[in-house]
Amino acid sequence: MTLTLNDDKVWFDEAHKLDHICVDVFTAQENGHSVIVLSHFESTVASLAVLLREKGTTYGGVSPLNLAELCISAPGRVWLGLARAFQVGPQMTSQARSSTIEIIVAEHHPMHSRDQEIVDAAAKLACDAQVSFYFSLDDPVMTYFGATSIKALFERLGVDKSECLSNHLINTAVRTAQEKIESEVGKDLPAHSAADWFKYNLQKKK
Repeated sequence: MTLTLNDDKVWFDEAHKLDHICVDVFTAQENGHSVIVLSHFESTVASLAVLLREKGTTYGGVSPLNLAELCISAPGRVWLGLARAFQVGPQMTSQARSSTIEIIVAEHHPMHSRDQEIVDAAAKLACDAQVSFYFSLDDPVMTYFGATSIKALFERLGVDKSECLSNHLINTAVRTAQEKIESEVGKDLPAHSAADWFKYNLQKKK
């Protein structure tokens, strides 16, 4: 089946990003698509769980045990969970339905290889899937390397803080930052949040 990797959706700050993830989940449901919302960190999952419940969105948890439901469940389902639980195996090659699954990743991992694991797993699904990464300018990955140039782009284009910016040049900049981080990391200790990940894995700050 077809996998589409969309340009990143960049928000000015974390609050706007999380709020619009919830909006996009609702929109996908309205369009008859199921949605998987993934995060690399438990703190983000917890924040999104609260927001989705506040907006009346019912969701299931992502686990290797329920992945077989993804391509055969009724349209409009929502799942929320950690990226490391999104593991698609050979059992997903049959009983596919025609509607698209939208996969929203709530932030970039500091290491590009962790993001790639999500894309690789999505490519194994037996139904069409779209993958979109969301992040904000106050994301620790951007803070580590500085988001000054992207903030300047927001201002130059007159982008409202409540709107997102998508551009392939931003995708390239983020991936370059991730690859530099990955080259400097000798370990990948799990962490509750992205900020904690930097604290435990990459203590030397530029």
